[in-house]
Amino acid sequence: MPLADGYRDEQRDLQPVVEAALQAALRQSFPSAAFRTAISVGGTSKTNLRLRGTSFWPDVEITEDGTPLAAIEVKLIRARQSASKALAEALGQSVIYSIRYPRVFAFVVHYGRSNDRYHDEDPALDRRLLPLNVELIVRRLHNDAASAARREAVDHAV
Repeated sequence: MPLADGYRDEQRDLQPVVEAALQAALRQSFPSAAFRTAISVGGTSKTNLRLRGTSFWPDVEITEDGTPLAAIEVKLIRARQSASKALAEALGQSVIYSIRYPRVFAFVVHYGRSNDRYHDEDPALDRRLLPLNVELIVRRLHNDAASAARREAVDHAV
């Protein structure tokens, strides 16, 4: 899935791009399957999970004949933003979705700050998520100065 230099809004701009790319890939890979994808703000067209006095719903849901197949939690980390909160939310929500969905993906588009030296525990996290059928996918754009300046401009316009 090609990424833009920046997205103004996670729900309005990024989630529809993810859904469109997913629909195209599913149609190409499984042309005769009856997969359905859904995105919605506030979970209006998706089943929610009620837990500990609140409710949760994934950003993107894949079903076949009404059977939940996968949930995708989408997070956007903007330029100059730390990744810690978005990663914690994406992973926490993904673990919750694993209660109902057989496959869960935490899809993080990361334009923010990152220290390349802080990856010591990445393999351990991946191993911990594996039995829950949760996969963390982090996508970053190339880090040239022109792209970084455009992303910052988009972030300032928000």
